[in-house]
Amino acid sequence: MTKKAHTMKRGIALLVGCLVGIPAGAQAAQERRSPLADAPAIRKRFELRDKRFELGVGLTSTVGQDFYNALMLNLRLGFHITDWIGISVSAGVVNMTQNWRSAFNDQLNTALGSSCRDPANQGSPKCVGTTALTSVAADKTPTQANAAAAENRIGQVILPQVDVVPFTGKFSLFGKLFMNYDVYVMAGPGFVNLVKKGSIDNSYCDTPANGQPTCRHDNATPYTGMKLAGNVGVGMHAFANNYFAINLELHDLIFKNNAAGRDVTGSSEVNSADLQWTNNWMVGLNFMFFLPAQVKVSH
Repeated sequence: MTKKAHTMKRGIALLVGCLVGIPAGAQAAQERRSPLADAPAIRKRFELRDKRFELGVGLTSTVGQDFYNALMLNLRLGFHITDWIGISVSAGVVNMTQNWRSAFNDQLNTALGSSCRDPANQGSPKCVGTTALTSVAADKTPTQANAAAAENRIGQVILPQVDVVPFTGKFSLFGKLFMNYDVYVMAGPGFVNLVKKGSIDNSYCDTPANGQPTCRHDNATPYTGMKLAGNVGVGMHAFANNYFAINLELHDLIFKNNAAGRDVTGSSEVNSADLQWTNNWMVGLNFMFFLPAQVKVSH
């Protein structure tokens, strides 16, 4: 047999061997499946939320209100249907700082101290006499007391919501303290109780030495009562162990308001046309307990 014929014969044998061996190799690969096939991405994972209640207490505060901020005792109750979705109710039930003025309100109150409507100023040269800049009849500046009485503030809030948990993980502090955490977004309706401070004296009269006093009417009307709002926000749990967590929440309550209680449109009366959409921010810190205390562990 020539060398060329021998080489051709070996090539044909190799080709036949490959054609026969490929199906057998593929079948063997299928039979040798990895033990990790169809296994979860994370095994022995602590399901810190799945089918668990959370109950806690803390504080929540309004941020950036026009006239008065509120620091409230806060209660939170929730149930996690799965590890990534749940329902909860957060409620600010007691306003502990009813006289917490905003920085803007402090400036406004100082400016209103010069109102000619204020009885303390009605005898001053700027309000009476030939050198007066204005008078009780002409001055549209309310007194400090009437301005405060027309302003509203948040008294209580009730926030039912749906919580969705897209991010979970673990972090460490100084390489020694390790904590699980989750970040969630929330949305739902909100119920905001707006309250007033005092009563408005709608009549202002000067006290001239002779003749009849000149009087004018203040049309301010505080906007109060329980209001329906939209509630959106973001929150976070930091788990100290399997059943206790520190909870932070940031809410935006969106509703129509007339915080000053005054005529905005120039119609000489306060009505629904004076309402404007407002964003009302609240931040809360709660201490949460998860029940049952024993946590579910994935396979």
